[in-house]
Amino acid sequence: MTTNETDVNLKSTAVKKVLVVGIDGCQYEKISNVDTPNMDAFNMTKAFAGGITGTSSEQATSSGPGWMSILTGVWVNKHGVPNNSSGTYKSQAKSVYQYIKEANPSLTISSIATWSPIHEFLQDQMSFVDHRYDGGDDDDALNRAIYEVNTNSPDFLFVHFDNVDHVGHASGFSTSYNNSIKDMDNRLGQLMNAVNQHAQQNNEDWLIILVTDHGREPSGGYSHGSQTESEKTIFIGMNKVGNEEFTSTVNQLPNQAFNGIYGYPSQTSVTPTVLSYLGIDIDANWQLESTSLVGSVGPRKVMFNTNNDLFWYSQSPADAQIYRNNELIATVPATQGSYSDSGASFGKVNYTVVVDGQTGSVQKNNSKIIAGLDWNDALDNVAYFFRSDMSYVKYNKLSDAAYSGYPKPVDNSTWSGLDSYKDKINAAFKWSNDKGFFFLNDGTFLRYDMNNDAVDGGYPKPISNSTWPGLEGYGDKIIAAVKWNQSRVYFFLNNGTYIRYSITNDSMDAGYPKQINNSTWPGVGNYANNITSAVDWSAQYFYIFLDNNTYIKYDKYSDSAVSGYPKPVNNSTWPGLMN
Repeated sequence: MTTNETDVNLKSTAVKKVLVVGIDGCQYEKISNVDTPNMDAFNMTKAFAGGITGTSSEQATSSGPGWMSILTGVWVNKHGVPNNSSGTYKSQAKSVYQYIKEANPSLTISSIATWSPIHEFLQDQMSFVDHRYDGGDDDDALNRAIYEVNTNSPDFLFVHFDNVDHVGHASGFSTSYNNSIKDMDNRLGQLMNAVNQHAQQNNEDWLIILVTDHGREPSGGYSHGSQTESEKTIFIGMNKVGNEEFTSTVNQLPNQAFNGIYGYPSQTSVTPTVLSYLGIDIDANWQLESTSLVGSVGPRKVMFNTNNDLFWYSQSPADAQIYRNNELIATVPATQGSYSDSGASFGKVNYTVVVDGQTGSVQKNNSKIIAGLDWNDALDNVAYFFRSDMSYVKYNKLSDAAYSGYPKPVDNSTWSGLDSYKDKINAAFKWSNDKGFFFLNDGTFLRYDMNNDAVDGGYPKPISNSTWPGLEGYGDKIIAAVKWNQSRVYFFLNNGTYIRYSITNDSMDAGYPKQINNSTWPGVGNYANNITSAVDWSAQYFYIFLDNNTYIKYDKYSDSAVSGYPKPVNNSTWPGLMN
């Protein structure tokens, strides 16, 4: 086995095996600063981490989400691990371990993680692993990996090395960081020698993949987690040449952000590459994000274009099968490269494109935030968000993330008395720490008892001048409501106007409704007809959500929208809200 092979022969008589070497926090551009003869023997390509910024696939450039994407082949909107809190989250997606074992139970798997949360996130998947090892340092990982190769001879071996990332956090881009890369290269050489010797003695043909989970922040390299080009830039190396997805970039993409980084492979390419090399057919129902880097070239760069239509790149003469939520909806020439779906409904929609036995997948969430209810801050400091797919999300305002296990359906077990009205909710707000109100699209309202956690008896009631003085005639037009500190409530209407309601007088103020414009609501005027909901957040801020799943942060003190908004609602801005 050499690194000079011109292609991957998937029909070789030698026993196929795969080794994935994970090098945590290794900046691609810094490898060239160091003498790394073993890494240099690999074919290397730039790649990207962190999902596609501004979409539901966007995820933190952190180790938890990164290693989950590498080992599951999907982004955070499918694996559900938004950060490094292994005690809070576990992967919701199948892993490469499960795909291998279900396809061929006789294949053996070994997994070595110096950073043990990798296995903790995959706790539901570890039963598919024959030999598991956690913790220790990089030398321990090297010795264990060599032992696994020589003793257990696994068909798939994953080994994670952590020291490069440790040094990066301590020293940034420094001489120490460069030395840690050099040390890693020495370990790689020892591991390669063991694999090569075992392969020659046992007629094995190993695919070896090098990959890192994230880049580092550009100014000093001490940290990571954000959506900068440096932090999104990773690498994938192989001891094989690979196919066109590995060897060439796609330049004509609808998304050219970060100097065209999405034209390169992504970290989600690793799982389909492992499976393809082991001869395991890719199932469209798995909804893997990326095509393999070996064997047939499937649909490349599956994403949405500027018209929000499905996009992919292919030069194959074959057809492309298009699946929506695992149901075939169309067959078109692969070279067509786009598809407009007029039949999508509310909620999460997963599109999978199949070309030549390989897949690419992308998720769109057609749900919108239709109401936000700030809860009793004296108790929980949480807010609840209601979505157009009749689900809700419990959101922790202190940690700024959705609670694990959400969204959940709105029914009488989760919101007592609300089930019959879940498809009518238009707005909500907290009147006091004891009660909140829901406004329905038929001009009625519900009063919710926060202490008993139930709709009060006798509701819904009509919105009239006896129940809400001044609001009669506007009840079925209310689309959002927000309490402005303790003195007033603002109601936003579906015709681009708003009403100010006095809590003190319990009535609409004179002179309303008024137009929503940049004089009455600085920074919001251009979006007067796009508002879907609002939620109070603190003494200073509240949030307005728009119909294209963007949001505005509004400053009560300055009485204006904060500069730089609207921003997209995604897992960076609202972790877990649209999962």
